[in-house]
Amino acid sequence: MISKLFSVPEYRVLTMGLDASGKTTILYKLKLNETIQTIPTIGFNVEVVKFNHTSLTIWDVGGRDKIRPLLRHYFENTQAVIFVIDSNDKDRLPETTEELWRVLEADELRNLPILIYLNKIDLPNAMKSNYITQEMKLNNIRNRQWYLQPCCACTGDGLYEGLSWLISALKSPHTSESTYTTMKSTASTKTIENDRHVDKSLEWLTQIDDDTNEDFLEKFEKHQLPVETFDHRTLLRTIWVYLTIYGRQKTVKVVFDHLKIYIRDMNETLIYFWIQILHYAFEATKNPTNDFTGFLLMNPQLLNETDLPLSYYKKDTLFSNQAKTTVVLPDIKPLPNILPGSSASDINKMKNKNDSTFESFIDELDDDEFQKQFESYTLKGWSHKTHLRITWLYLTHDGRRVAVNKIFNGIKNFIQNSPITQKTTFHFTMTYFWIQMIDLAIAQSPKQINFEEFLRLNPHLLNENLFLEYYKKETVLNNPIAKQEMVLPDIKPLPTFVTVNNNNNNKK
Repeated sequence: MISKLFSVPEYRVLTMGLDASGKTTILYKLKLNETIQTIPTIGFNVEVVKFNHTSLTIWDVGGRDKIRPLLRHYFENTQAVIFVIDSNDKDRLPETTEELWRVLEADELRNLPILIYLNKIDLPNAMKSNYITQEMKLNNIRNRQWYLQPCCACTGDGLYEGLSWLISALKSPHTSESTYTTMKSTASTKTIENDRHVDKSLEWLTQIDDDTNEDFLEKFEKHQLPVETFDHRTLLRTIWVYLTIYGRQKTVKVVFDHLKIYIRDMNETLIYFWIQILHYAFEATKNPTNDFTGFLLMNPQLLNETDLPLSYYKKDTLFSNQAKTTVVLPDIKPLPNILPGSSASDINKMKNKNDSTFESFIDELDDDEFQKQFESYTLKGWSHKTHLRITWLYLTHDGRRVAVNKIFNGIKNFIQNSPITQKTTFHFTMTYFWIQMIDLAIAQSPKQINFEEFLRLNPHLLNENLFLEYYKKETVLNNPIAKQEMVLPDIKPLPTFVTVNNNNNNKK
């Protein structure tokens, strides 16, 4: 009873109407209170709008004629409808009327309340409410609540008045008929058309694949797919099929191994971007049909091969020489990220979102591949965690006597030869400090455990400033001698096997 009294009611609302009527502009004016420039929606946009102590999940679906047959996929579980009319587009009023009545007659949407936004009323040639009501025969609507609300998406005039009515209709359902309100406002709207992109995306959305996932992967790995037709959709399908069958770790490795056959001038940052974005969509959205076409239908934004990456990366960054040969982190906003496992959660406390995206890429490498890339200077990034991992690998595989020289020489050579460590310098004292701390932790940990389990048992190693418990900052960081040779701690001695065992015995 308490939950019902104090919880926020939630409803699913479907927004429809012809293309360029202003559906997306309305959605983001309600969500962000900002006017955004939009391109034609392929598939859908979805946002949660909270208003009047109510949460509305509003789905804005594309209105172009070629995609309308697909709209029924979005009807299920809808509780209310918003229909948007362009009041300035008199030539398409018959088409608008036909579309509205098609929506009203859909079995899945029967009896649902419908809010009709009459948009762009600020424009000089805008049609009036009385004219719209008569021409579209709105008074013939039966057995559902309806409301005609003049509005201007750019200024927000009329939007919240309409939303207030819709929330009231959802909370107090009945079948009485409604009319409209009138208002005045001034504003302008701007729509950006990109027909070439839209037509290509529509073609990809409706394309039918005539081979199974297994057959497709066999052709991909045997390099039997035609290079000349290997387009963006084929790349997305490749990543999706691997995620479906093998999971993320194998996807990253195999896709990078084979793509160079199909994409001559491959951009590693861009490929990793699509793997990350697809993985996020794969985990975050439901796919009722469990096939690639259904996945695209639920995530049509993935078909925007140009604008989507540039919403995360500046153009100069994404297409730089460095981005082609190694994975570069985004410089506009972090990539969406899904990190499995409790250890990843612990690590995230030490990292920001960009770092967690980078770490997830490194974590996907098995130990042999990680060491191979480190020794060939092709590892995609260098961080405190990669420093820990390579030190742990050498110590566990080779023992301290052999490993120490390998660690010193390996890290020094990597810093000198890797393109991603241009601002990093080798530090003798710090390298020795971490060898000592990791070697001690190995001795105190169970044998035959992997690196993630090792970190979970020794979370103190993730603290990059652990050395400040033993050294004054100026002794290590501001001392050029410490970079060249071993400098002893000046706060307390480094722990050893002897001191740790003595401390444990004293506690007993």
